[in-house]
Amino acid sequence: MRTRLLAMLMLFGLLLPVGAQQMSIEGFTRLKRPIWNRSKVKVDKTKALLDLATTEKGFEFTVNGGQPAEVEEGDGVITLKLPHKTAYLIVKHPTYGQLTWRVPVKYLKKKNRYTADLVAYDPTKENKLKNQWVVFDIDPKMSILKVDSTLSRIRTGSAEFFLPLGKHTYKVESPFYEEVVDSFELSDTVRTDITVRLQPVYSYLTVKVPWPGGLIYVDNALLTKGQNTSGRLMAGNHRLTMFWKGQCYYDSLIHVGPGEKKVLEVERKALYPRSVEKEALMVVVPKEVPADSALVAERDSIPHESVAKGVVMAPVTLHAPDGDTEIWIDREMMGTGEWEGRLPVGYHQVTTVKDGVEAKPTDLFVENDFPIELNLSVPHASYGMISVHCNVTGAEILVNNIPSGLTPKVIQQLDASRSYKITLRKEGYKTVDKVLRPKANEVVDLKMKLKKK
Repeated sequence: MRTRLLAMLMLFGLLLPVGAQQMSIEGFTRLKRPIWNRSKVKVDKTKALLDLATTEKGFEFTVNGGQPAEVEEGDGVITLKLPHKTAYLIVKHPTYGQLTWRVPVKYLKKKNRYTADLVAYDPTKENKLKNQWVVFDIDPKMSILKVDSTLSRIRTGSAEFFLPLGKHTYKVESPFYEEVVDSFELSDTVRTDITVRLQPVYSYLTVKVPWPGGLIYVDNALLTKGQNTSGRLMAGNHRLTMFWKGQCYYDSLIHVGPGEKKVLEVERKALYPRSVEKEALMVVVPKEVPADSALVAERDSIPHESVAKGVVMAPVTLHAPDGDTEIWIDREMMGTGEWEGRLPVGYHQVTTVKDGVEAKPTDLFVENDFPIELNLSVPHASYGMISVHCNVTGAEILVNNIPSGLTPKVIQQLDASRSYKITLRKEGYKTVDKVLRPKANEVVDLKMKLKKK
């Protein structure tokens, strides 16, 4: 009876510091020494080395019934030199209490190095986030988004940023749409979702023709029948065709500027039967067209003209910084030093490459057939970011075996010219890793899944 009471008192004494403790050691693992580079992981011939990642100070470590452990403090890590076959470690701190830690393996061996996270928390302190997510949903998908001073090209209609708490400004713009300028405020409670719908800048076209019964088409759509016809259009180039009795009498590309109210007066002499190749015809010829005998009688006096058909092209001249710099257009190498050619209307991506380094791509928009001349930038090392997500919060992130925080987190300042090995680990789960390369000046989403052991 007396022995049992003594055992209960000893057990109660051991449980007291455990209940009061505000510390834990998580993410324990052994660092393996690569065969091809044994010196990459340094070890001690007589001691077991344990690296504890922590930003706190003031810890005391004892082993073997009270023997102080050898301690080396570094930037964000404490290295312990422990005796061979150490199975228990006692950690004391004046604020966080005491922790008796049983190593997850049988014991720590000499000539081996281990790593873990020493987590200390104070329940009296309020733990506040310093950064928060903001997610943009943008229409149209192809647009330019500027958040504070960061400019991003949006191609999928969505973007996300991990920003400091507080107020931020943003601007969204796209050709032929009204830009949106606004602000938002991030809090530490929930992420912010922002939906942006750009309103198109409409233009107006009025077509005046000297016939009462012809059909007028704009970009394959019937505008109306007759003259003095007006319709709302997006700014840019449009195909205008006119038909009478199943025959094309007018076919031309017209340009309407943003917000322009264009009036086009078509003279009678410009209306004559035209032969249009099937590949160049952008409209559907109507099956039934009302007759206009007056127009038929007059058309014979109009001389026939042959009008060239095809895609609108613009003459483009690109200048690289020097003669050895490669010029790439739409991911195709076009030459070095300088390039002259013609590009069709639309978006094109232009960049330069030298010595394996690629410059930040430039979006070139060809709006009409006007000449374009562009001086390209010097290629230099660029950086990207990787946004690491996991089904388990608080998993440790290692970038090329270097501890880099806990999930979820955005890893910044990564050289876009090289690949990185991203490793996730957490106690009780199988470690996973993936190799990927960041994109210059962009955020790459990486979603990884941890499975229980």
